[in-house]
Amino acid sequence: MKQHLSNRLSKKLVQHLAIGEPYVLRDLADLMEMDIAATLRKGVLTRTGENAIVLLINLKKADNATQYVDSIENDVLHWEGQLVNRFVENRMKTGEYEFFIFVRDITKTPFTYYGRAIPIATKYFAPGTPCQSRFSLYEYAQSQAYQTVIPETYNVEPPYAGRTSRLQLVEQRTVQQQYRRQALQLWNNRCAVIGIEQPKILIASHIKPWRVAEPEERIDPKNSLILSPLYDKLFDLGIISFTPSDGAIKLSEQLSENEYDLLGIDTNKKLSMIPTGTEAYLTYHTNYIFNFSPLEEIGLTLLTS
Repeated sequence: MKQHLSNRLSKKLVQHLAIGEPYVLRDLADLMEMDIAATLRKGVLTRTGENAIVLLINLKKADNATQYVDSIENDVLHWEGQLVNRFVENRMKTGEYEFFIFVRDITKTPFTYYGRAIPIATKYFAPGTPCQSRFSLYEYAQSQAYQTVIPETYNVEPPYAGRTSRLQLVEQRTVQQQYRRQALQLWNNRCAVIGIEQPKILIASHIKPWRVAEPEERIDPKNSLILSPLYDKLFDLGIISFTPSDGAIKLSEQLSENEYDLLGIDTNKKLSMIPTGTEAYLTYHTNYIFNFSPLEEIGLTLLTS
């Protein structure tokens, strides 16, 4: 039977919190209606029967603390869960909980509120090794009003007359079209895996995803693979990856051997080449995308609506 959760505390947090503002542990204890002693040395705050989960992120851990590795890239939070307890990971799957993110660089300083987040994917490990999860900091991203910039050397007409700057603001579509042309040229207009030469069906796939990439990485053709639709989808979902050193395909545990056989994918596949500069992007994909299980279609819908 599905548990009925109250959203009273979630509404209270939304009403009282402001993105980018500092909060001390006492503030959070009061908002969560908890005794301050119950919040000490905790990375997760929650109340039974409520759908609010507060994640307290310390980017730099104290020497005597468990050295979980957490980081933020643009609007994506990389978060490691507890060594044994899967409290947060189990609740991510349900789609019933609201996640409120607080981050600080150094312990014993105020936390900065990053807004609510949506879990994107998780890589699971046996107890004793923390699971690794990715969250979309969608409210933080909206508050930052990110803009896309490209270097002047790309010779794109400035969108506003009279603007002279080494960096020009352009529409995302223009950037993506130029990126695709250069990626196709780099990969000789062929799928990097199966070699099919039909640009009209090939996809220029970012190796390090757009949402976490720096502006210059978003338009770098070395951060690309030209793939057929099937391989692009599997690569984007982290179901496959490629070894940075030799381009050999890596198959994740998300599909069975039989399912890979039905798709015509086996361990003999590999990239046709590894352009200079692409190895670092493949290393990122292997470490942060490969074998992460996507979570919550509802979350993905929110991110694209």
